[in-house]
Amino acid sequence: MIQTGYIPDAQQRSWEMLRRAIYERAVLLANDVTFDFRDLLTQARYAKAAGRLMWSLVKPFDPEVLVGPGFGAAPLLYATALAALEDGIDLAILMVRGERKDHNRKRWVEGARCPDGARAVMVDDFLGKGSAVSLVEEALAADQLSPNICALAVLFDQWRPLGSRQLSVGKFPVVSVFKRHDIGLTRDCYDAKPPAMRGAAPPFIDVPAWWRFDLNGYFDHPLKCAPVIADNAVFVADDQSRVWRFDAQTGEPVWCYESLTKPYKAIVQQLQYVDGSIVFGCYDGTVTRLDASDGAIIWRWRFDSHVHSTPVVDLQHQRLFINTEQDNYGGEAFGHLYCLAWSNGKALWNHTHGSWPPATVAYSTEHKVVVATCNDKSVICVEADSGTLLWQAHSKGLVRGKPAVAKDRVLVATESGHLQSFDLHTGAELQSRRYGKGLHHQFLQVKDDIVYTLDGSSHLIAFDIADLSIRWMSTLRSSGVWMPIFFGRHLVVLSQEGHLAVFDPQSELKLWEGSVGGDFRQPPALGSVDGIPMLVTASHHSGLKAFKIHPHYSEQRT
Repeated sequence: MIQTGYIPDAQQRSWEMLRRAIYERAVLLANDVTFDFRDLLTQARYAKAAGRLMWSLVKPFDPEVLVGPGFGAAPLLYATALAALEDGIDLAILMVRGERKDHNRKRWVEGARCPDGARAVMVDDFLGKGSAVSLVEEALAADQLSPNICALAVLFDQWRPLGSRQLSVGKFPVVSVFKRHDIGLTRDCYDAKPPAMRGAAPPFIDVPAWWRFDLNGYFDHPLKCAPVIADNAVFVADDQSRVWRFDAQTGEPVWCYESLTKPYKAIVQQLQYVDGSIVFGCYDGTVTRLDASDGAIIWRWRFDSHVHSTPVVDLQHQRLFINTEQDNYGGEAFGHLYCLAWSNGKALWNHTHGSWPPATVAYSTEHKVVVATCNDKSVICVEADSGTLLWQAHSKGLVRGKPAVAKDRVLVATESGHLQSFDLHTGAELQSRRYGKGLHHQFLQVKDDIVYTLDGSSHLIAFDIADLSIRWMSTLRSSGVWMPIFFGRHLVVLSQEGHLAVFDPQSELKLWEGSVGGDFRQPPALGSVDGIPMLVTASHHSGLKAFKIHPHYSEQRT
C-alpha cells in the first residue's frame, strides 16, 4: 500500500529546510496568501532537496515517465528525474507547454515519445484547484501521447475540495511533500482529529465564571474599551464613557465613575492600571487619572477636542505620554503628543502634529525616546525628556494602532498592509514588505527577535525583526483584533467573530481554538485573581465576560 505524504526519517532535515524556504521564497503576502515556487526551485540546493523528497513519493508508483505542466514544473521534473537516476532508475520526461509551439516541430508536449500505456506520474510544484491536470490531459491527447498516468505528485498541495481531494477520488492518487497545514494555513489545531476536529490540549477556557451582559448598549460605533485585570478586579469603560470596577471573582460592581460627557466614541482604547491608579483618555478630549480603590478623581485635564490613544506611563520618571487630537472645525486638523506629569497631569511639553494622531505612542526606556504616528502618514521620534524632534519618516499607510520599538528599530504595520522597519537613531527605512491584507487598529507585539502581526484575512504572522522574513504563520477563523497577547509562553489571539486561539510560539503551532461568543474590536485581558488565571472580554454587544483559564496553561507559563 502506498503511503501518501510519507517522508523517510533520513530526509527530515531536507524537508524542514524546504519548509522554511517556502516562507522565504514562495509565500507572497498581499490581500491574501498566494504562492510562486519559481524562486525556490531555480536555486540548486532547494531544487536538489525537493527532487529527492519528490522521488521518495513517486518511486512506489514504479514510473517510467514523468510528465509536468509549464515552466513551474520544469525544475521539479528534472530534479526528481536526477534523484531517480541516483537511485539507478533512468526516467523519461515529458514537459507540457502552456500552449502549442507555433514553429519548428510545433509540439505542445516536449520530450521523446513514450510507448502507449507507459506508467507515468504527473509532477507539479503547486496544486490548487487542479486546473493543470486538464491542461496536461488535453496536451497529451492533442500530441497523440497515451501514457498511463497513475498518480499526481506535487511539492505543495493547497488541499482544496476541488483540487487534490476530488482528484484522488475521481482520477488517481495525489501525493505531496507539503500540505497547507505544514505552514500554518489551516484553521484547525495541528493535531485536530475528526469528528470534533479538536487536538489533545485542554480547552483554554470553558463557560463564563460571570457575565455582565448590560455593559454596552450603544452599538453604532464598533470600537469599545479593552478591559484590564488588576488588584483582584476588572476595570473597563462602557460606551457611555463610564469607568467601572468589578469584583473579579463575582462580577459585582464595586464603583462606577460617571463621565461628565457622553461622546460618540467614548473610551476606545485601553485603561491603564499603574501605581494603584487607572488612567485613560476619552473622546471628549480629556485625560483622567482615578484612584483604583474607589474611583475618586486624582486629576482630570482637557487638552484638545478628542483622544483616541492609550496613555503610556513611565512611572520611573513620573510621567506619561499620550497623543491628542484637535478638530479645527472646517480648518486643517492637527494634534499633539503630550508629556504629562504623573502626579498632577500638567503638561511638561508637547509636540504639534500636522494632522490627527489617533495612535498610541511607543516609548523606549533604554533610548529615552517616544515614537508616534499620525494620520498624515508621518512617523516621528522625539526626546522623551524635552519633546525635541529627532527625526521624521513616512509610513506606507495609516497607523492608528501602536508602533513597536525593538533592537534599535521602529516597526509599524499600516492599514494598507505594509510592515516597515526604521532605524531608531536616524529614521532611515531599513526594510519594508507586505504583511498581508491591512488590519485596522493594530498594536504590534514584539518578543525576543520576533514581531507578531495580524492581517485582515485571518492570519497571524511572525516576522524576524532583523530582516522581516517570515518565521511562521497560522490561520484564524476570523480576523484578529489589535494584537496577540502573551500568557506565559503561550500566545493568545481573539478574533473579531469571537474565536479565541492559543499558540505555542516555540513549536509554532496552534494548540487550541474555541469561542467566547460575541463580536469584538478590542483584545481580551489576561491576568490573575487570587492566584487563579483569568481571561476577560468586552464585546461590542454581548457584554463583559470573565473566564477561568485551565490550569494546564498556567502550569506551563514559565
